[in-house]
Amino acid sequence: MRSPRFLYLTALVSAAIGWLLFPFAALARDWIVSPKAGDFATLRAALNAAQAGDRILIRAGLYQEGPLLVKRPIVLQGEGWPVIDGEKREEMLRIESDGVRVSGIVFQNSGQSYSIDIAAVKLLKGKNCQIAGNRFLDNFFAIYCASAVDCVIEDNEILGHAVSEGGSGNGIHLWSCQRMTIRGNHVRGHRDGLYFEFVTDSLAEGNQSIGNLRYGLHFMFSKNNVYRNNLFEGNGAGVAVMFSKEILIEGNLFRNNWGPTSYGLLLKSIDDSVIRHNLFVRDTTAIRFDEANRNRIEENDFVANGKAFELFSDSSDNVIEGNNLQENVFEATSNSLTAVPARFSHNYWSSYRGFDLNRDGIGDVPYRPVRLFASLIETTPCISLLIGSLFQETLDFVEDLFPTLIPAMLVDPEPSMTRIPWSK
Repeated sequence: MRSPRFLYLTALVSAAIGWLLFPFAALARDWIVSPKAGDFATLRAALNAAQAGDRILIRAGLYQEGPLLVKRPIVLQGEGWPVIDGEKREEMLRIESDGVRVSGIVFQNSGQSYSIDIAAVKLLKGKNCQIAGNRFLDNFFAIYCASAVDCVIEDNEILGHAVSEGGSGNGIHLWSCQRMTIRGNHVRGHRDGLYFEFVTDSLAEGNQSIGNLRYGLHFMFSKNNVYRNNLFEGNGAGVAVMFSKEILIEGNLFRNNWGPTSYGLLLKSIDDSVIRHNLFVRDTTAIRFDEANRNRIEENDFVANGKAFELFSDSSDNVIEGNNLQENVFEATSNSLTAVPARFSHNYWSSYRGFDLNRDGIGDVPYRPVRLFASLIETTPCISLLIGSLFQETLDFVEDLFPTLIPAMLVDPEPSMTRIPWSK
């Protein structure tokens, strides 16, 4: 057993090392910024004075100070919703440090540019930063992160007033980032609500992306990301995932993404991913497969969409299993009568009219989700004017008598007779 004297000396040495290695923890202090009474009247002066580990408390007021730069690991905390205003000319806050936290601040009226990405808050090469609980109003880009690692962006309210794609930026924009957490943000009125490019090992969870001009979520060239429990509603073209792989898309709601070129979810050159426990409601096309390979679509609900699945012949080896499809205008369409972009199995189809003589819950007659009328629309879109007409009813009747008219391989051999409860 070690002596009390030895333990006492060890404690003193450890304390001394702690003071040498972590001096900022002991010296950190709070600075108050206020237009009326505080340590500083301007935020710029406080940023110049603050040292690593300090906290700057920003009191309510209007701050129009041009671009501000954070070079040290500090906390910027608003009290009473202070407003940093870019006066429609400039970027407001640039972070070039690790360990920065920004919260409780209103960022409004950034500048606009067609050549550079002006943002309300721009984070460059930072690690372990947090942008949480802020409000962003009428900015070009709201939050822009480049080469950031292990950062959290959460619980921000982001509202833009974009009128054209070329004249607007994205709500939350990530480029070349790793292990990011994007959680609980509300984004509306930007070009893309969430935009991720070259992003890996990251999580987007519990966000609401509504009414954006182009995509609610747009990500490209990314790998091993999770998109869970988000709402994507009323966006111009829905959600697009492109040139990516090993993605988990789980528990999301895709709703009312409606228009001539809209979809709930576009899978463009996305491979080896899982899409499960999502709800697609009233989207023009719930899921479009375009050069999508080896993906699993399982235990989702598709309700009242124009098309549940649009399958392009350049896709292959996808599995569509255990889903519920109810009251969609078309369950599936394909631009080829011979290609097999996906294999169907054990789905529930509300339009299925088969029987179950042995009462095992599986239809005794295979279900063919691709109707001849839907295939004609793929090649001749103007025929969509005849949806619900006597022509369609006649074509469907003939097709039921002669099923060889439709793709033989796009078939669910064992359709479920009842809705399938999701397994957790």
